[in-house]
Amino acid sequence: MKKNGKPNIGAALLLTVIVIAAALAWFIRAGAPSRTQEDPLVIAYGDDIAGLVVQKALADLPAERADIGLDTVNMGDCCGSNAQFALSTGEVDVAILCPDAMNDLKEVEDLYIELGQLVYDGNVLVTRPDSPEDLKVIGYMNGRDEQRVLLEETYGQGVDLQPMFASALPYALENKAVDAIMLDVSLAAKLNYPTRPISDGVVTTIMIVREALVSDPRLQALIEAYNAAVAELQEEEAVIQMLCDYLETEDTKEVSAFWKTVTVRFGSLQTETKRKP
Repeated sequence: MKKNGKPNIGAALLLTVIVIAAALAWFIRAGAPSRTQEDPLVIAYGDDIAGLVVQKALADLPAERADIGLDTVNMGDCCGSNAQFALSTGEVDVAILCPDAMNDLKEVEDLYIELGQLVYDGNVLVTRPDSPEDLKVIGYMNGRDEQRVLLEETYGQGVDLQPMFASALPYALENKAVDAIMLDVSLAAKLNYPTRPISDGVVTTIMIVREALVSDPRLQALIEAYNAAVAELQEEEAVIQMLCDYLETEDTKEVSAFWKTVTVRFGSLQTETKRKP
C-alpha cells in the first residue's frame, strides 16, 4: 500500500523554475513588452564618457526631448545585470553598451541591430605617483573581459589582475591594494592621479537599437543630434567644456591637461543601420 507522504517540494520547485524559464524565453523572443508610437523611445546609457555624449546630444536638441518622444534611463554600468535584463525584456529601445555586454546578449540578437561604434580607447590606466614602474597588481572593472584581455596583452600573463566594482577601484588604488586601475576615462577624470592610454583604436562603446524602430523618426532625431554633438566634440574646447560641466569645475587648464594624457576618440552613428555581426 502506497504511503501518504509530504508533497515533493523539490519537484514542484523544479517544475516552477522550468515554467518561469520557458515563459521568460518566450517573453524575450517576443520582444515584450509591446511598445507603440505613443510610448517614448527609451535610451539606456551608463556612467561613462559615451553617456556624457548622449546627454549632451539630448541637451542640444531643438526641442525638449519629451516633446520629441525621447526618454532616458541611466543604468549605471552597461555591463551590469540590470542593463542586460532591461534589454532582454524590451524595457529600453536604444542602449549604449560595452563589447562584453554585446557578447552577452545573444538571446536578443534578432531584435536589436547596431547603430555605430561610439567611443574608441575609452578605457584608461590610472596609477599613483608612487606606483612602481613595474606594475604587479592591476584592478579593473568587474565583468569587463575586454579590459582583462587588454591588460594581459599589454603586461603579460604574470600581472595579477583583480576584478572590482568601479566604485571600489579608486579606493583600492589610494590604499595601495593595487598598483594601477583601469577605468572609463570619465571616471578617471575624477581622480587626481596620473592617467595614460592603454589601447590604440580599440572600440569600448557601441549603440544598438530595436530593429522595429529603425525607421522611427524619433530615432532619426537622436542620430542627427548625436552626430552633431560628435562633430562639435572634434574641437578640444568642446570636450573640455563637457568634462568641466560633468566635474562641476571651472578649471579648464587642469581638465585640458588631463585630456591631453589620453587618446579617446568619438565615432558617429550610421544613418543606415546594419545587423550586429
